[in-house]
Amino acid sequence: MPSKALLTKAANKNPDGFGFCTANKYFKTLNYKTFIKELEKVDISESCIIHFRFATIGGVKESNCHPFKRNNVYFAHNGTIYGSKAKNDTTDSETFFISEISPIIDKYGLDSEQLDFLLSVNGWSKFALMQGTKIRLFGSFQKMNDLYFSNLYFL
Repeated sequence: MPSKALLTKAANKNPDGFGFCTANKYFKTLNYKTFIKELEKVDISESCIIHFRFATIGGVKESNCHPFKRNNVYFAHNGTIYGSKAKNDTTDSETFFISEISPIIDKYGLDSEQLDFLLSVNGWSKFALMQGTKIRLFGSFQKMNDLYFSNLYFL
């Protein structure tokens, strides 16, 4: 689990919502203090995706915070998905997840070549998906102290 100091730095640079998922817990909020209180309840041995949002497409509201959940899959994204038709003040990320990613996972699975191809052709975007305890990362993540980050710009 990242240190509280590291989490605070990330939140200060990406202040538009906070969320995380594990195999046992899913939480999203606009309040950083509430986010920390909930994250502290997670066992450090659990696989976890944490996301701090910097709003680009879609308003600053809890429903636009990542990760998104559909069926038994969680999804977080860093980047912009050009051509995605976000509607009703949703995000390009959620729209792409529901319309493109989720159907592929439902049909072929999280480890499929079809998913690999779809997410490998999306430019500089970074994607994190979780199903059960399995996490798949797509894009150029950076590793620091056994943690993976979509970027280190917040440091």
